Amino acid sequence: MSIKMPSIMVWAGTMSILLLMSSAAAIRSDDKNITRLLNNQVIVSRQIMCVLEKSPCDQLGRQLKAALPEVILRNCRNCSPQQAQNAQKLTTFLQTRYPDVWAMLIRKYRGV
Repeated sequence: MSIKMPSIMVWAGTMSILLLMSSAAAIRSDDKNITRLLNNQVIVSRQIMCVLEKSPCDQLGRQLKAALPEVILRNCRNCSPQQAQNAQKLTTFLQTRYPDVWAMLIRKYRGV
């Protein structure tokens, strides 16, 4: 499996933003930012390495790691509708662009 560091950073930053947003106004304005983050290979790579515990985490990575159990184990049952939508956007991104990373996260959090 080949993981590019830039992609990891974008992923973690995006996940945190996606899961923590709650107001409709913030969501509308941040949608462009989320897309921009997901397209930033440096950010995505840094955050992937963090959540896989292969490098130190920044604040964003720590927030992402804290949110992953809710998303993976509970299918975002405690999320607001917008948080659930954002989590879906992120998981689709990972499943499509980083299927190996997604599989590792599922194994890590579900113990599969």
